[in-house]
Amino acid sequence: MSKPKILIDVFYLHVAQTGIKTYILSLCREVEKNPESEFEYIISPDYRKVERSRFFRGKTSKWKNLLFQFLYLIRKQLVLPFLSHYHKTCIVFSPDILSSWVARGKKVSVIHDTFFWDNPEHYQALWLKYYLFFLNKGLKKNGAIVTITKHSKNRLQEMGLFQNVPIQVAHPASGLLASTKTKEDPFPFPYFLHVGVMEKRKNLGMLIEAFAQLVKAPEFADLKLVLVGQRGPRETLDDFENLQELVRKYSLQEKVIFPGYLSENELKRYFSNALAYVFPSKNEGFGLPILEAFSFDLPVIISNQGALKEVAGNAALILEENSVSRLLEAMQKLASDPDLREDLIQKGRKRLEEFSTNKFFLHLERAFKELLNG
Repeated sequence: MSKPKILIDVFYLHVAQTGIKTYILSLCREVEKNPESEFEYIISPDYRKVERSRFFRGKTSKWKNLLFQFLYLIRKQLVLPFLSHYHKTCIVFSPDILSSWVARGKKVSVIHDTFFWDNPEHYQALWLKYYLFFLNKGLKKNGAIVTITKHSKNRLQEMGLFQNVPIQVAHPASGLLASTKTKEDPFPFPYFLHVGVMEKRKNLGMLIEAFAQLVKAPEFADLKLVLVGQRGPRETLDDFENLQELVRKYSLQEKVIFPGYLSENELKRYFSNALAYVFPSKNEGFGLPILEAFSFDLPVIISNQGALKEVAGNAALILEENSVSRLLEAMQKLASDPDLREDLIQKGRKRLEEFSTNKFFLHLERAFKELLNG
């Protein structure tokens, strides 16, 4: 008897950054490690070739953005339906949210968060309208949703947009492994670390303001702040210029470092040697950097936000409120208390066990079974 076939669409990997990129790569690698699965997986296109491609990555020209959007629409509404019928799939799985309108079998979208609905002002209005139109059409008939936290599931249900669409939760895994830790230090000084796209929702302005107050104290004067990542992909989302202005305002040019985009190997060096990881975001669907920090034995500070608290559990310092004063207090505690750092490191190691790539794959396969069975 032939196995049920699942088509995984990885075309969005051409432009994917941070969380969605890690999600797609983790899934593809786990599929390859589990050839005895009761499902037959078809990954399209070849994720290795797409990962190596740089044509649509980084800060691209407008014509490239428009070209990708056109190709993306053709992919979803013409290519995927053809592939689904050609391979006779039972599920077409879209890790990048948007499902095909008329594909064969059940159409499963991964909705990582509710940013489109929570902050529509951050997106180009016409683009957002078209995107949500096709999302709703794709899920309306024989559609299903996989989301990455109970927090996101609750938000989707609260909004009432997908009342008749089944929703499953499958926690993703960290893409960086503790076994890859390196002692090759990128800097000769202690530093707080943040990794992510420079978007307004990341709340990095609050982090810079808290850090400016922190280093006024003589005992913390040698600390630095390292903000890894690219500018926001759209002007309405980007916060880079504001962050640069704050650095100038507080005369932190020698203390706040912007390395830009880093390769995976370079990123391992930064995680391996940081003092702590700080995640002050206002809105997240999951928070993969928490797990990445845990895997490199980093103590973590997080904002008071639902998805981040769900991922971190009791293994991070959680701000009582998202304010400069509370963040300053937390950074002072971590910088001055080695026992607290060690306690959080031990808790982080234990928490990480709940988010292995193998568990992620098993949870996802369980979700597929439940969706197919009813």
